Amino acid sequence: MSKHLIVVGELHQDLYYENTFYEDLVNKIVDKLINFIRYNPDDLMNRRLLTKIVKSGFSDTPKKILSKSYIKRGGNGNNSAEYLSDLDIPVKLISVIGTESEWMLEELRKKNIDTGGIFQIQEKTPISTIIKSEFTTKIYLAPNLKERMDFQSVSLNNSFFSDAKLIFFTPLAEKFKTIFDKVIEHDLILASTIEYQKVQTHEQLRQLLPQKTDLLFINLDDARLILQDENIDDIDTILQTYSQIRIYTDGKNGSYIFTNEISKLFIPTKEVKVIDRTGAGDCYAAGFLTKFYHLFQNKEHLERLLSSELKADLISKLEECGKYATYTAMYKVSHQKSPAKDDLEGFIAKFTKE
Repeated sequence: MSKHLIVVGELHQDLYYENTFYEDLVNKIVDKLINFIRYNPDDLMNRRLLTKIVKSGFSDTPKKILSKSYIKRGGNGNNSAEYLSDLDIPVKLISVIGTESEWMLEELRKKNIDTGGIFQIQEKTPISTIIKSEFTTKIYLAPNLKERMDFQSVSLNNSFFSDAKLIFFTPLAEKFKTIFDKVIEHDLILASTIEYQKVQTHEQLRQLLPQKTDLLFINLDDARLILQDENIDDIDTILQTYSQIRIYTDGKNGSYIFTNEISKLFIPTKEVKVIDRTGAGDCYAAGFLTKFYHLFQNKEHLERLLSSELKADLISKLEECGKYATYTAMYKVSHQKSPAKDDLEGFIAKFTKE
């Protein structure tokens, strides 16, 4: 039987509204600005007047916005678990949910995701509001509600981890520390993402990661904000303290993989028509971990490959992981959905033929 990949992360509800609000707003403001410039060309630097024009554009929009609306499962933990399951990885999800959310458990089981690590507490399940339009997506978060999903109540015995190969914290946060500390007792490959939303300073990162991980994913812009440094090499000098393999994503500019033996393995991306970039980072990590799951047998195998004697083999394997991750993210932004394994393979084949 195949070993599981365990995902640790949030599971909540996403309330979607699809409408043309942002497009209509942009058009109203642009019309007002053009009219203002036509008759007041000398007042372009008048901040008070320009602010008044922009506000009037908002005021002219209807108070009630008609939308197509629906509710879906959301949260980094949910998304990563689903993306990995779609790519045929056996997944367990550790999370906490509130009341009136049993429907999410049913959906996850239908996706072949093991829900034995999901705990329900007597709090309202958080809802994020997501407004989608043709050119942008905005997510309204409620961190005050999310913090009530307390992981202190999570109690898992050792058997839960015995059939697992890798555990992925997405993103690493203070609320997951109890689980993180317990996992250290087990011989699992340890992976995590770091996001500025959860970690704002180097000191916070130091407190969250007392134990070195095996893989660390971080957006390069987030790394710059957290560490107050622009240079990727300087950033990696710091982050090598926290992980054996560091993966930096940089949107359309590609990604970079570092280890103590490998300096800046660059993974380029390819041009696709972007519909929506939301979820690209989660998809990239899922793609990377999928290929990593198949190429690295266990933690001992990983440790052997990280030695300098096997550097060429390690580079080859990590390059495969990076390329697969990139195609997974490319599929997501160009199709507005995560790929199933067969769909992704067909998508990759189109590019490799070119």
